Amino acid sequence: MNSNLIFNMKYIVILIVLLSLQFSFGQTKSLNAYEYVVVPMQFNFQSEPNQYSLNILARVLLKDQGFKVYMDQEKKPLAFGLDPCNSLRANIIQENAFLTTKLKFVLLDCSNDIVYETEQGVSRLKDFKKSYNDALRDAFMSFSTANYMYDDTLNSTPDLTSGLSDVMERPDSNPEEEYPDKSIYKFGGEFYWLVTNSSGDYDLLSSQGKTNYAQLKKADRGSYIFNSKMINGAAYFDAEGNLMVEYMERDLNEIQNIRFNKID
Repeated sequence: MNSNLIFNMKYIVILIVLLSLQFSFGQTKSLNAYEYVVVPMQFNFQSEPNQYSLNILARVLLKDQGFKVYMDQEKKPLAFGLDPCNSLRANIIQENAFLTTKLKFVLLDCSNDIVYETEQGVSRLKDFKKSYNDALRDAFMSFSTANYMYDDTLNSTPDLTSGLSDVMERPDSNPEEEYPDKSIYKFGGEFYWLVTNSSGDYDLLSSQGKTNYAQLKKADRGSYIFNSKMINGAAYFDAEGNLMVEYMERDLNEIQNIRFNKID
């Protein structure tokens, strides 16, 4: 059988396994596995964005609980949006009641399943804005029983790409002839080749084209999903053609940036 065909078949099988494993691990997270929450500017029962200042209040209350919170229309880090299952979505459920405001606050995962739900908050204040705010604050009183504390070990998955470079070793060939249109980059004293693969995305090759160091899959707005043995994040090309990569460094709990410098 043709060696390139064998390689492509291995490549497809590996991707299927990685995606299925990643999906299965994403379904078992507890509240403490989530660091981020996205709050919409308008809940379903509201007639206008941030009516009664409720949405901004929800953001403030979530921050008080220790979450990192973004409004849905707010600019987020590039790596944030690559996996929608790594964040929670906030929602408020209103119960129709006479002369009282009753609200329940819920956090939903990417499957629209409820990860956490507060007790019902109740207010009998006559002023609408004060009543909605009071009811939401009352609902959040029960949040203290959740004892939320972000735990990145709950959000981690096994190193699914471990050994990926070994498995994806290129078949015997002449890389120089195979990739005449390659772009060459340099990072950490090493040289890398950026080549277009059969799906129209990119492979970043090391060892003079013999090893697949990373894969870049098109996302949106000129960004890419960057996957390697050590780094899983987002990537884009700057005005000079350099490859910029953003990823979450768990030990530091912050976004890190690296640059592969284009040299030709």
